[in-house]
Amino acid sequence: MVNQSEYIEIAVIGGGAMLSRGSEWRRWEPHIHAPGTAMNNQFSGPDAWDKYLTALEQATPTIEAIAVTDYYVTDTYEAVLRHRAAGRLPNVKLVFPNVELRLDVATAKGGFVNLHLFVSPEDPQHLDELGRLLSRLQFNVMQDRFDCTRADLIRLGKKADPKINDDRAALEYGANQFKVNFQKLREVFSESGWAKKNILIAVAGGATDGT
Repeated sequence: MVNQSEYIEIAVIGGGAMLSRGSEWRRWEPHIHAPGTAMNNQFSGPDAWDKYLTALEQATPTIEAIAVTDYYVTDTYEAVLRHRAAGRLPNVKLVFPNVELRLDVATAKGGFVNLHLFVSPEDPQHLDELGRLLSRLQFNVMQDRFDCTRADLIRLGKKADPKINDDRAALEYGANQFKVNFQKLREVFSESGWAKKNILIAVAGGATDGT
């Protein structure tokens, strides 16, 4: 629904509506990692969160929608929501999870294809539903099965490298090892009415981590 006072002027002529100007472009950032992301963490220092949030707040053009990206988990998405509830990112109208999955499909450059699950936050239970969906994805390695859950990613990291004791380090290492079978993902997605209604799947077009 168009909010007349905020977004666009509408002139009513002969019982119909005519737009008084053309399209309005809004800036979305659909792939932004945050401090503490399980992989690709490029933030450091005690003020990492403040610097991150300030950069988003001061960006030009104004960012109105942000997909907080993380591998397999939603920890940083939930952290951004807490900061937003405390008054940060006042101009951002939409924040939603972008869960990045690494497939067991090789790319042209020797890496693995990454898929992105863009999740609608409209369902108040979207985090619970998303967690339930992800937990049905498994990775079989080292004569063991690991589910796509935070606990099992940590367990995988510690089993793959017994020298790791810290849970955070184990989560990062486990996320780097975990691979999702594409056919299994299709099966899990096709069996979930919630996923079909609330998730868009995207893949990059690059040769290193896309198609």
